[in-house]
Amino acid sequence: MADKKYLFVVSTGMAEPKKAFSPFYYANASAAMGFDTTMFFLAEGPSLIKKGVAESLRTTGDGEPLRKVIDISVRSGVKMLCCSTAAKVIWKMKDDDLIEGVSFAGAATLLEMTADPETVVLYF
Repeated sequence: MADKKYLFVVSTGMAEPKKAFSPFYYANASAAMGFDTTMFFLAEGPSLIKKGVAESLRTTGDGEPLRKVIDISVRSGVKMLCCSTAAKVIWKMKDDDLIEGVSFAGAATLLEMTADPETVVLYF
């Protein structure tokens, strides 16, 4: 069971804050259970990991900021990858626009990860 990997593909962005929190909660649970856990942000997803966004994004006016949940993910060892094409072409992000702990990756990385039979893929 410990060899099982979880990959959370995040396409939801800052326009839907109620949906934006869910993949982080699931990734945190996966990491807490000892699974190798990765999040891959594509389409609208890079908007969540752009510097300055997560501090103000909340599900409700008095809810916790997304940044708090992201910090838990980082501390839990969740690896975070961001689609370089979505970030740079759609969101006009530069290398230093990503929050700490997130790296750029391409389509080949995502395809290799999903081809691994030990990887469970969940899409948000």
